[in-house]
Amino acid sequence: MNLDIDRGDSMNLDIDIGTQFTKRSKANKGRVYTVVDELTTTNRAGAIVKVEFLCTHEFCGQQVKSRECATTIKMGLRAEKGESCE
Repeated sequence: MNLDIDRGDSMNLDIDIGTQFTKRSKANKGRVYTVVDELTTTNRAGAIVKVEFLCTHEFCGQQVKSRECATTIKMGLRAEKGESCE
């Protein structure tokens, strides 16, 4: 049984550090998330298994960190022109 799956080449992640996005749910309405780091999980063979992004947002004056997948970030990308971060 061959379990060598190399998904690293097929993952198209065009998300840079500093990218800002919003989530689509009602609970997160108005919160602006910022990508601060990329977290990559590899197996013993060195193949990429999972890629997540460390994000921060402000809640009640505190910085809150969360892990988000690329799909969540791409769905909530903010328009770069004409939209403020406040």
